Amino acid sequence: MTSRRDFLHVVALAGLPALASTAGFIAAGKRIPLDLAMVLVDGRHPEACALGACLTRSAVAVRTLADGDITQIWLREIGPAWRARPLAVAGLTARPALFCLEQLAFGYGLRVVLHGEHVIDAGGQVQHSLLRGARESHLSVRELVHAGPLWPERIAAAIAVHRQQAPACRVGPSEAALEPTVPAGARLLTSWIIAPV
Repeated sequence: MTSRRDFLHVVALAGLPALASTAGFIAAGKRIPLDLAMVLVDGRHPEACALGACLTRSAVAVRTLADGDITQIWLREIGPAWRARPLAVAGLTARPALFCLEQLAFGYGLRVVLHGEHVIDAGGQVQHSLLRGARESHLSVRELVHAGPLWPERIAAAIAVHRQQAPACRVGPSEAALEPTVPAGARLLTSWIIAPV
């Protein structure tokens, strides 16, 4: 028997052909185009866990930050990987994780190439902003709004299809260090990719 959730999921995917095609790409277990070492998700947020579940079906490693802290994953995996060869890392996390990784990435020639912000109010409504890399990820605020509660899956699809292009000028720091005003009771999540430029 089809559950209400399954039905809504199918209806939402039918309304989002771009998401459906990239979701199929991920579900097929194909390697995503960007040389992506891993995806980090903040386990405290169900939206981040949904993105992680979507990307788990690909050949990329998904790591959950139980408390949002990147220290252990940095020491055990990302730091050693970047010392060997600068590889891309993506995520849907709270802002401090992106800020810390971005600061560490500068020394390895990596920069934030995709940066989105998602403010989730107490009622579950989401306000999306795309600050960097939307074109390379075939992503728009309109698509995220249209995706409704499936927006984390749309971000996963954007990570899956992101094609890094040579920047016309040197890419500077992202806006991760600038703390926006968030309404009382709201949460701020950031979607991002850090990659060689």
